[in-house]
Formats: sequence, C-alpha cells, structure tokens
Amino acid sequence: MTRPKRKPGRRSYTKSHYQLAEVIQKINNGQVLINSNAERDADQQFGWGLSDIEDAYKKLQPKHFHKTDVSKLKAGVALDFYKATINGEKIYTHFYIDDKSKFLVINSFHEK
Repeated sequence: MTRPKRKPGRRSYTKSHYQLAEVIQKINNGQVLINSNAERDADQQFGWGLSDIEDAYKKLQPKHFHKTDVSKLKAGVALDFYKATINGEKIYTHFYIDDKSKFLVINSFHEK
C-alpha cells in the first residue's frame, strides 16, 4: 500500500517559513501581538508575562525549529512551530507574520 501524497506546501519539518532575525526585529520594534490564550498559558504555566514571552522569543534559535504548517483558521497563512528550553522551561509556541499589518502574531505559547 502506498502512502497518499501530501499537499505541496502544506507542511515542512526542515525549513522555517519566517526568519528568526525578522521575528526578533518585529519584537524590538514593538510590532508584536500576543494572543490572549498564549498570554494566559504563559502566566498559568510559567508565571511569565508579556515581556517574558518576548524575551523567550529573542532566545529562539534555528535548532529549536519544529515545523511549518498552514493555519486551519486563516487560509493560506503559514505558521512556524518551535520547541525549546528557555530559562529552564520547556516551551512550545507557534506564530506568523501578518501580511497586511506586518505584525508578528504569537498564537500559542505553552509547556511542551
């Protein structure tokens, strides 16, 4: 039995869609929106606030990349997923950069 072919551009486990340098630049310029669920989870699971989430993002490295996938809620929007241990906490997060506003949008930030 052969495996069904996956849709092109649907998922990548080898290369991020967004460059971390651009992500960090967005944070440094204040061009970041953190979803309320991500903020709540970071607070409940780690005791972290918004600045802690931003600081954690600045520590992400290419080796922390997990996968790129397409958003189920926003058609055609690529999400980059990262897994990392930052400040002693194992985090799992995903984000995208909005085409219109050019803001970094952090959708999820929780314990891995």
